[in-house]
Amino acid sequence: MEGSQTDSDSSPRIIQWFLDTRPLWPVPKQAKARDEVQALKTAAAKELSLLSEPEQKSVLRYHHIRDAKTKLASHLLKHFVITKYGNVPWNQSNISRGEKGKPFFEFPNPESNPDGATLPSDPISRLDFNVSHQAGIVSLIAAINFPTKIDVGTDVVCVNERQKMDHAYIDREGFFAWVDMHADVFAEAELSEMKLKPVPVDLRVRGATLAGYGMDAISRCQRRGQVLSVKAFGRDGGDFEVRVQSDKVIEGKVRRFYAFWCLREGFVKMTGEAFAAPWLKELEILGVDAPAPGVVEGEGNDLREGEVKTEFSVALKGKRVTDVKMELAALGDQYMIAGTVRVPSGQSIELGKWVELDLKDILELAER
Repeated sequence: MEGSQTDSDSSPRIIQWFLDTRPLWPVPKQAKARDEVQALKTAAAKELSLLSEPEQKSVLRYHHIRDAKTKLASHLLKHFVITKYGNVPWNQSNISRGEKGKPFFEFPNPESNPDGATLPSDPISRLDFNVSHQAGIVSLIAAINFPTKIDVGTDVVCVNERQKMDHAYIDREGFFAWVDMHADVFAEAELSEMKLKPVPVDLRVRGATLAGYGMDAISRCQRRGQVLSVKAFGRDGGDFEVRVQSDKVIEGKVRRFYAFWCLREGFVKMTGEAFAAPWLKELEILGVDAPAPGVVEGEGNDLREGEVKTEFSVALKGKRVTDVKMELAALGDQYMIAGTVRVPSGQSIELGKWVELDLKDILELAER
């Protein structure tokens, strides 16, 4: 596995990792959710011992085990990337924070080394990274060996995590009203694209495409449980009518909404701001289509990488953004993960594949 040892490659690059905490640190079901969290003291005793006391407290303060596990994994990933690429011992993988609270690692002065250990002669001076977590998955993106500070951001979404509530609201009020619930954090152009841009539908005829009225019917679809009659064109130019289940249309629209959310959150986290940023409504990310799920027949719950989308139109305060590279990848059939990098003038930066880490590789490095 890539993360199993310190790294001798000094070339500048972007690291993209994720860790699935769902099967990790199982604890007995308890009557009180807080008791399950406290059970981590035993189930994850080794991993907790690798953290500072404040970090341990930040894990154990949660009310739900899933949140506590992702917080624990977030801490472990941050120390892991610092130890591996900063070439420092785990107990010196100290995390600094910028003026906006964004974490980074800055190599300490040899004179300030409290343990008197021999440090690398030419270490990197700074390592920038960002983490995110959702529904048991934790992602980390890091800029390694660059000569200057590199802003990076990541986000993870799980399309079906709130499915019951999402569907209940959409069935009652309609898809447009559901989108409008989130209007405070999206630009008007994004809201319009979410509502009205057609989503792909299976016409069950090879080479067939939707006619104008057919696309309009898909655009106006707001509720599940309906059958839409849409006009399509065949490869021979002839038109015909196709019946489309509205459940599939709404499913596609909801998935695209979460694609918008994931990209926007990744961009905001790259800047170090929160969703309270004063320019939030002036950020536009358009041309968004959800990546196709990474699903193999009979493996609907795995995290196989699916389609990766890389082309988006981004503008801030009416000005096109040209120095930010973004990607959105599907993981399995429900997760999407975004990576965002601000590319300094004169530099070339490429994003790559998301690599799933194994906990044993983290522990192996930590315990050296």
